[in-house]
Amino acid sequence: MDTDDEPHHIPELWIEDGNIIIEAGNSRFRVHRSTLGAYSPVFRDMLVFPQPPDSELVDGCPLVLLHDSEMEVTVFLKALFKPDYFKPFPATTEYPIIQGCLRLSHKYEVDFLRLRSLIHLSSCYRTTLSEWDIDEYHTDVEDPSSHRLSEMASWSLPEEPGYIVSLIQLAREVEATWILPGAFYRLGVLSGELIAELFFGTMYKGSPARLSEQDQKAFLRGHLWQTQASTAHTLGFLTTPPVNIPGCPFPAACLVERASAIEALRKMIKEYPSIPLAVWDESDWALLQEACIGCRRALKEAHNEARMAIWDELPKKYGLPPWEELEKMKTEAIGARWWLS
Repeated sequence: MDTDDEPHHIPELWIEDGNIIIEAGNSRFRVHRSTLGAYSPVFRDMLVFPQPPDSELVDGCPLVLLHDSEMEVTVFLKALFKPDYFKPFPATTEYPIIQGCLRLSHKYEVDFLRLRSLIHLSSCYRTTLSEWDIDEYHTDVEDPSSHRLSEMASWSLPEEPGYIVSLIQLAREVEATWILPGAFYRLGVLSGELIAELFFGTMYKGSPARLSEQDQKAFLRGHLWQTQASTAHTLGFLTTPPVNIPGCPFPAACLVERASAIEALRKMIKEYPSIPLAVWDESDWALLQEACIGCRRALKEAHNEARMAIWDELPKKYGLPPWEELEKMKTEAIGARWWLS
């Protein structure tokens, strides 16, 4: 009698003339061993040895058990055997597909798929502030010529906050260190929702995800700074200089306008305590609409300098190398003009 615990075939990956069966979790896949060996030296070495006479056969094919996530094996094999499933950037995809393809292509040394996955992943995690500020990247690729490829992303950030824990773990595994400052920052924004996941781990799309002890400590140190930086950034640029901005024709009126903006922002910081790069956005300049042109210009310069200072400090505060070194790692892994790869 069949039970829910018995392995089942995945129709899309059950090739009739396949000559090897892969099993992961409760799923089985019938594929060609020559294709696996051609793409992956790890599989090639694994499959080169003759099967023992008493080894298990399924439908006349040798059975290989993988101790990887069922979901990740599924997307990994689809990427290898179905060319339209996981196309190169800028074709749209989803984080769970990137996750499975990247983790297993790294583990099984499928170089072309690892590169493709890293490029997709990096499209949502930038290494310069100017790129980061394009907070809604274009993902409609029906007419990519209407946008610069360097400003496009191929996937949307999942709504489930647990994905960031899985992302940090994945980036560590595959040595995509340039992803981590942005991931830690976003984790800090959502930390109130993630306290259990931070210390006890979680499951994301069928794969276990857990921060290492090193990353837990790095996050706690960095998050404290991130919360303090939010206050310093948001209020600091409005109080520099503390009294009159040189050249201001209406010092008293402009000072009142700045004080009113600070009071409005105090309430905002209580609601959003750890988003120093975004708590004051373009719409907030309306709070200073009665200030003179000179004061607004000086405050915008101070605001830009404050944000850049926070961005420059971001990797260090989370125990990571500086942006220059991270950019070098990224270039070595996926190329300086990765969007054209």
